[in-house]
Amino acid sequence: MPIEIIPSILVKTREELVEKIIAVEPYADSVHLDIADGIFVPNITILGFEETETVETDLKIGVHLMVSKPENHIVRWLATPADKFIFHIEATQKAQEIIDTIKEADKLVGIAINPQTPTDSIKPFIDFIDFVHFMTVEPGFYGGEFVESVLDKIADFHYFYPDKPIEVDGGINPETAPKLVKAGASILVAGSYIWESKDVGKAVAELKSVVSG
Repeated sequence: MPIEIIPSILVKTREELVEKIIAVEPYADSVHLDIADGIFVPNITILGFEETETVETDLKIGVHLMVSKPENHIVRWLATPADKFIFHIEATQKAQEIIDTIKEADKLVGIAINPQTPTDSIKPFIDFIDFVHFMTVEPGFYGGEFVESVLDKIADFHYFYPDKPIEVDGGINPETAPKLVKAGASILVAGSYIWESKDVGKAVAELKSVVSG
């Protein structure tokens, strides 16, 4: 199965969202929209509901809810065209309720865990989710420092749950991407490397190239 590279988008205005979607449309099948509330993480982005409803694109949109109490947000999000949702296990006491709500809407759901969070925290929910989303940086901003120790955590998880897809987010570049794939990741979410490059298409192609072997 080919490794998927998904550009991440973290913006504060609808104009920025549209600009970034247009920039990656020729090079990707889907995008990863980061939503931050200033509570669970210190950054604040667009709320995202209305922007996602009104933006015109053929890209699939996955939404990463870096928000406190995602159970209070998810119903509103299910009215948007987004087809995939990620919430943080650290942000809620109602994980199963959130999973059930998303699955009832026939959309994909994954649980995100921060670098220091043990994978045991998601063990009760693994059979109910479509994938696990490992953070390899502290969430909230582009350009965080890649946490090498997460590689071992991913490899251990992949050993015990070889059929559960692993998505990784944070510090993805041509150096880290092959290590993550070797550890068991099949979906890589990349932000800084793509947006800080002079050529978005070339950056996406480089990431695809280093993991295609």
